[in-house]
Amino acid sequence: MRILFTFFGTRPHLYPLVPLAWAFRVAGHDVRLAGTPKWASDVACSGLPAVTVGGSPDVSSLARDELAEATFTQQSWPVDWAAHVDRLDRGRQVYLESVGRYLVAAAAAMVDELVAFARTWAPDLVVYDSFSYAGPVTAAALGVPAVRHLSGTDSAQRLEFLQPGPDPLPEYAALFDRFAVGVRTDAQTTVDPTPPGMRVVTSPASLGMRYVPYNGPGAAPDGLSGRRRRPRVCVTWGYTISAAGGDSTRPFREAIDAIAALGMDCVVVTSAAEADRLGPLPARMFASVPLHLILPGCDAIVHQGGDGTALTAAAAGLPQLIVAASPESDMAGGRLSGVGAGIYLRHPDLRVHPASAAVIRDAVAELLSNPTYADGAVRLREEIESQPAPSEVVRALESTMVTVGS
Repeated sequence: MRILFTFFGTRPHLYPLVPLAWAFRVAGHDVRLAGTPKWASDVACSGLPAVTVGGSPDVSSLARDELAEATFTQQSWPVDWAAHVDRLDRGRQVYLESVGRYLVAAAAAMVDELVAFARTWAPDLVVYDSFSYAGPVTAAALGVPAVRHLSGTDSAQRLEFLQPGPDPLPEYAALFDRFAVGVRTDAQTTVDPTPPGMRVVTSPASLGMRYVPYNGPGAAPDGLSGRRRRPRVCVTWGYTISAAGGDSTRPFREAIDAIAALGMDCVVVTSAAEADRLGPLPARMFASVPLHLILPGCDAIVHQGGDGTALTAAAAGLPQLIVAASPESDMAGGRLSGVGAGIYLRHPDLRVHPASAAVIRDAVAELLSNPTYADGAVRLREEIESQPAPSEVVRALESTMVTVGS
């Protein structure tokens, strides 16, 4: 079969697709991974055959900045809010619709070229990351099955709807109107690499899959293997936290200082530019090294609550301190805390707390001294390992596609 994968721009939406795409290749299928030019080098580094389509969303820089500010200035959301959008106040529902319209604009910027390529290449199946709305449009335009690929608790959101649903956003429906096809809001199947204990919403037509960490290419660094004389804690804050502006990285700098003050070894994983913003650090810094090559040499992690970071740490069996900065990371932080694998703090609260450094220090000390968090992390890792491997999911999808096509 020919399998077309596509993703909404940014690495956290690309990386989760890579293990399943490779599993299809290893099984003998022809694969293409489509994204916009900005992410072409990241696709190429995955080793998968790349297709470059479209461009940037037709959204002003002012509108993007306003959306980022709205994202990182939200007060705490319920940790299961994606399952109960109808219980949110109208202001929060309007915010979700604004995010959905941005995702539709991103799809509009690539869907024409994606459909044109697909009509030439003729895939048998389209697999799309849950926020890449160009994927279901392309599948509908070609009349082939579509598979929605989740990336974690964040991807439980259904932002293509007028909130709280079930009607689609007019802009989303317009994408299908371009090609004179009916609107699709449901895929034939959903692939979910989130361990069951962390899922916020479970689709009835879903396939669970083992989370296999892929955080980009790189080499394992020296100095992190072998026996440790003291606990080692990793600190990272992902790709988007700087969009919060101002002193958005301050809680993470306080975490680094707290780890050092507690006599622990601290390693920081971020870009060189981000590290420069923090000044001299009492820690070892690894610039742009894939997280899955760092965490096996650590005992715990402090991070911003992104799905990729949370699940990579869970797969490594590490207890986690989540400093959640957005409604999406509220879900990841809440679920990790709920299964006993971590501690959950709110980034906006820490930015205004007069004793935030002490709060973070106490949380780090609790995470490392209380064995219940390590036990919870081990249970979560075992739950991940109990899920079907990507190769098994390929076989299940092969059977599904035969049934659909018969």
